[in-house]
Amino acid sequence: SYMFGNPTPAHFVSASMELPVCTIILNNRMWGSVRKATLGMHPDGAASRLNRSPLTALEPNPDFEKIVEASGGYGERVDNAEDLPAALDRAMKAVDVEKRQAVLNVQTAYDDAQALADARR
Repeated sequence: SYMFGNPTPAHFVSASMELPVCTIILNNRMWGSVRKATLGMHPDGAASRLNRSPLTALEPNPDFEKIVEASGGYGERVDNAEDLPAALDRAMKAVDVEKRQAVLNVQTAYDDAQALADARR
């Protein structure tokens, strides 16, 4: 949803209005809502038998943290859970002390079986 939220103008407005915010992306490299909508309409269709439905995987994985940098913000990708506390500290320093916006692009696992179960509810 970060990508669909039109982040470039959002970060531009944040910078131009001096509104530092911290955005945390839980990035599972998947457009889950697209898959869920497809499975909701066709629960027994071809997409239900695929590990990854066409046009739902975010591969290659975009460097979302770099989008905020274009507007002078702080961006960081977090690949390991143990790195998250320090990354949060750096992001909040950018927001609270430096008065810049920040984006943490936190990489998470995608549970395809859970997504399929959710879509069928």
